[in-house]
Parts: sequence; C-alpha cells; structure tokens
Amino acid sequence: MVKPRERTINAYMEGERPVVAKVPHLNGDYLPATVKSAAELLGGLDKAFSPGDKVLLKPNFNCRYAMPLSTNLDFLSAVIELLLDYGLKVTVGESSGKADGPTAEVVRDLGVLPILKRYGVPFIDFEQDEWLELEVPGDYWKVIHVPRSIYEADKRVYSANMRCHNSARFSASLKLSVGWISSEDRGYLHEDRLLTESKVGELNLGWQPNLVFIDGRRTTNTQSGRGSYIYPNMVMASGDMVAVDTEAIRVLQSFPGENLLNIPIEEMGQIKTALRHGLGSTGYTVRQAEAHTETQQKSRF
Repeated sequence: MVKPRERTINAYMEGERPVVAKVPHLNGDYLPATVKSAAELLGGLDKAFSPGDKVLLKPNFNCRYAMPLSTNLDFLSAVIELLLDYGLKVTVGESSGKADGPTAEVVRDLGVLPILKRYGVPFIDFEQDEWLELEVPGDYWKVIHVPRSIYEADKRVYSANMRCHNSARFSASLKLSVGWISSEDRGYLHEDRLLTESKVGELNLGWQPNLVFIDGRRTTNTQSGRGSYIYPNMVMASGDMVAVDTEAIRVLQSFPGENLLNIPIEEMGQIKTALRHGLGSTGYTVRQAEAHTETQQKSRF
C-alpha cells in the first residue's frame, strides 16, 4: 500500500489566484506556436520545471475516435516538442477504456506510436505496468489501483480535450484520471451513475499535474460528447485542474446545446468534490492572447 504523493504546488499563480492562459487558434495558425504561447502566457516552463526533469505526459486515448474523444496527434506533437525543446525527458503513458481496448490496439489504430518514435519518446501501456494499491482519503475511494510509472513520475503534464459527457457531465483534465485506474476500479466508478462524477474528482487525490494543456480548437456540446462540431478555436493551459476545467465548462456553456451543463459549476460533481478536497480553485485569473486576425507582414509594393 502506498500513500498519496505530496500535493503539487501550482507554480502558475497571480497573487493568490491560479492563472488560466487562453490562446486563440484560428485555421492556418501554427499549432506548436499556439501551445508555446499558452505556456509563455502562464509565465513559462521555468516556473514548474528544470531541464533534465523526467516528465510523464498523459493524453486521452480512451477510444480510437477523433478529437474531442481522443487527443489530436498534432496537439500531442506540439506539446511534446515544447517539452523536449526545454530539455525535459518525456514519456507518454495511457490506458484505454474496456469498451474500446485493449490499449495496444487503440494506440495502434490511432497511429500514436509512429509519432512518438519520431521524437524518441517511449510509451507506457498502463495495462502492462505494475499496479500499486494507493490509499486515498476519499469519501468514495479508500484504495485506488494505479500504475507505478505515473505514481513515481517526477513531474506530470496533462493533455486534455474538453467536451460534455453522459455520466461525468463533462470531460477535461480532472477526468483524465480515469485513464490510470484498473479495470476493476473502472467498474466501481460506473457502478452508480449518480456518483460517477464525484468519484472522478477523488481519483486526483493521489497526485496532481504540474501543467495542464487543453485542446479547445474543436469539440461538441451534446450530452454524449458526439455529434456536430463546435469550434471554440482556442488552446488553454494552467497549473490548476479545477480552474482550467471551470473555464472549459464556461466555454462549452457559451455554445447552446442539449447537455448536462445547465447547473451552477460549483454544484457539478467533479468540481464540487475537487473543491472539497482542496484540489484547485474556481476563482482564477484569465490571461488571454490576441488572435491573429490579419497578416503581420506589410506589403513591399
């Protein structure tokens, strides 16, 4: 039995408020530059990392379908490039859902491994990892079974999407936690649908990320997370899961749709539970970059 890791101190603060960076990304913009701008808007990687740090990068490959159901590979590449250029030693780890797994087949069908090979980044299939019993002080969880690799990681970076969800109400950075629990724990997670979103919040008691990126360029706003696309056209970053997820919800709420987002954010199970356990804040500062809406080079003729 292992204990929770020491709480991660959010390096991206403005006074006592966490910072959320929002960078518009319009069609034709260079994605690595957008991701880099989001990190710089927070204050830069220097605040949370040092060159040589070993980082576990956690994307979302729960299934073999395109964003917002899975992490977009161009976005994954952009985050990897940012981390490698700073001198971090990156490993990607993930496990897929039972309905679409095994993980090896999901990452094969999505074309993940050739991308990682290009950058020399190893992949850890959590299904094949050593499972640890993690003791947590939750109301719904007392023990969670987690992979040794992400539990022991020096630093963690999350690459999340944002969308609505049938049982968890929404899916962003907090819900990435479902990708590192055992199949038995996933069964318990969905045992009572009314408690699923609250249980998701408590999965983050074992550790917290040093940095979160959310790909909000394209998503959906239907309850199932499927259907017609909407285009928020932005990338977000923060050191606070609750803050960045709250901002993601507010963006989703700005697009009318039939979903479960029509209650106060503080009453949503994931957010309410995370707040109760001190995992983040809904009071934050947004730093927003300007969109590139015109050519920057003046005519020479």
